[in-house]
Amino acid sequence: MDHRNPRANHLMRIEPAFDDERSARGNLYILIELIGGSSVSSFAVREMQSIIELTYYSASGPVSTVLKRAINSAHESLRDLNRRSPDIDLEAGMICAAIVQGHLVIAAAGPPMALISTEQRLDQFPLDADRYTGPLGRESQPNIHVYRHKLEQDDVLFLGESEWFLQSDVRTIGGAIVSTSVANMHDMVAHLREQGENLPLLGLLLVYSEQPATGHDGEPNSRLPTAVGAAPPVRGISDDAGRRSIIPFRSRRDVGADDLPSAPTMQHQLAVPFRPFLKLRGPWYRRAFSFLSRPGRWMSGLFQDLLPEDSKKQAAVSHDEADSGQQPVPEPEPQPEQQPPQPEAPQAAERLQLPALPGYAPPEPTKGNRRRLFLSIAVLIPLLTSAVVGAAFLREGSLNQEEGIQLVDLAGSKLLEVQQALDVDDSATARAALSESQRYLDEAVVLVGDTEQIQEMSQVIATQLQELLQVRALYSLDIPLLEYPAEASPQRIVVSDQDIYVLDSSRQLIEHYRTNSDRTLLDENSGAVLREGDIVSGVTVGRIVDIAWQPRILGFAEKASLLVLDRNNNVFRYNRFDGATHLQLAGQSALGSIGQLAIYNGRLYLADERENQIFRYTPAGLDYDEAPVNWFDEQVQGDLSGLVAMGIDGDIWLMTEDGTVLRYRQGEQLPFSLERIPGLGGLLVDLVLDDNADGTLYVADATEERILVYDKEGRYIEQFVDAEDMALAGLRGLYLDEQTGMLYILTSSALYAHPLPR
Repeated sequence: MDHRNPRANHLMRIEPAFDDERSARGNLYILIELIGGSSVSSFAVREMQSIIELTYYSASGPVSTVLKRAINSAHESLRDLNRRSPDIDLEAGMICAAIVQGHLVIAAAGPPMALISTEQRLDQFPLDADRYTGPLGRESQPNIHVYRHKLEQDDVLFLGESEWFLQSDVRTIGGAIVSTSVANMHDMVAHLREQGENLPLLGLLLVYSEQPATGHDGEPNSRLPTAVGAAPPVRGISDDAGRRSIIPFRSRRDVGADDLPSAPTMQHQLAVPFRPFLKLRGPWYRRAFSFLSRPGRWMSGLFQDLLPEDSKKQAAVSHDEADSGQQPVPEPEPQPEQQPPQPEAPQAAERLQLPALPGYAPPEPTKGNRRRLFLSIAVLIPLLTSAVVGAAFLREGSLNQEEGIQLVDLAGSKLLEVQQALDVDDSATARAALSESQRYLDEAVVLVGDTEQIQEMSQVIATQLQELLQVRALYSLDIPLLEYPAEASPQRIVVSDQDIYVLDSSRQLIEHYRTNSDRTLLDENSGAVLREGDIVSGVTVGRIVDIAWQPRILGFAEKASLLVLDRNNNVFRYNRFDGATHLQLAGQSALGSIGQLAIYNGRLYLADERENQIFRYTPAGLDYDEAPVNWFDEQVQGDLSGLVAMGIDGDIWLMTEDGTVLRYRQGEQLPFSLERIPGLGGLLVDLVLDDNADGTLYVADATEERILVYDKEGRYIEQFVDAEDMALAGLRGLYLDEQTGMLYILTSSALYAHPLPR
């Protein structure tokens, strides 16, 4: 995932330096998959990460126990946030991987999954049946599963959110993980992105190795092994108590709990002093640590005053040695060299015998007033500590209250700005001020809870936003044209008159449907017309990535057809009369990695993500027999990595995975950006546009489950939401039929057709 994506900070890696005191606990990797949308999502993720980091690097005990404790603490934090504000309703899946002294310990709760590749097997953890039970944030305790493994050279670890395995399958991704090495890991990341259909998916790939990442010739090796994509043996791991193999092996070495150090040993090796770390987030931690450290320093000084002078000196020496990180070690006596026998020396030259040192005798027990003093101190220590901690919490609560009141006041001042902007018909400024006001209220909720005043102000903001955003409900989404099974993953849609073609990226096939004349019902379901692995004109269909509609072109294509692009840069043509044929492209071997195709005025446009170029083919001969033209100007530094959608209306429009929409004309980029509105910045998955130069642009916002409408200058117009509950959940694709004024909406579970609101 690109680092600019708002969800990129859901993955956190902590790799302490060698001289960092936390290095005794090794590296920690945290992946959080948030379920549900809220304006406080980023705060919730940061808070859970801080809790995990603090608990892992401060608490003592076996690593697996500490990870469980950390995840439970993060769960309680998210649950409390939901209790304070019931309208938030956030849940989370989490997977934490710790690498300590050559051992891997993973703790997981909820949907995220890990794949661990060794020399002889591929482990999947946890099993699918365990991944969707007990996420974080609910009232019930989460189901936490633990996995242990002793790492060896070139073992590979992959952590991924659940969407990876909805876009692809475990065996396909597992084939890439098995084939990963230090030499090709960067290329393998690019390969995994392709497996995820280049969607912004959160993942982490680690290779355990103590060797430099170079090939045999000393240069980085970027060639992928031939095993990429092969179906490896996958081993499912449920938890410590039950491990079962999905596919048996001829030779396999199971590394279980017996191969790891015992719990007391791990506790002795990995316990770290409980000290404040500079990287810990939030002022509360620093204040609490400051209060807690004061009585310790005072008691240390009191004990030093009570010790005898000799003990003070000895304690000072020990303290200096402890600060230096060294223990006094006696110098070894030099071993005598082997020499020939010598005559005995005279009696006077005999070595003196040192007297024996007296044995250790414990000091006498303390008596009288001294004894009573020590007992009083022992009783006072917990009382003083409790008082200091209580004072810290009270002070923190007072500060939170003051800060929350200030935030509410700021939100009120922003509402005044809204009214001033509306007086001069400045809708854009009014929307921005409303969004800022709601952000202040969300922060105040975290500090002081959802008070009655905050609820009233939020209601005012919501009402005004509804009016300013021109939110319009789609009332014809009650009955879909088609519902998809759970294993399907519809991704692209193309419509021509009454014919509908849908690309299913999970099952890797293209299905054809035909509607009635009103576009309200399906009259025909032809099923799959093309799928991965089919042989067309002697060419095997690879992984299908995009589809487009090619109208009839006089003298070149006498029948309108569907164009299909696969990952091997092959283009196939399908119509109901001729079936599927392979389309010959001039210079096809020079193409890099084509991820999108489009048709405009009979010309074929291919977006090459590797070459960062759009190649334009003009109809010639029986196929596209003439070499393509580079559409981008030579001075244009295009970046097509992470391309999500492409549209053409004379200009070329590109949408990237971070939600950026770019506009190009005659090979050069035009200044363009979408007007910012509340909530914009989530996952944008598709865009469609009409052919008019002064027409409109429709953007599918999957995070907020809505369709945004802009003019072609980037000015916001309105948005469409579902009148039915959750109808637009899992939004995937759009298609605009300008002739009928019908907007086709594709989600992960259904296909809808809705007339454009007028």
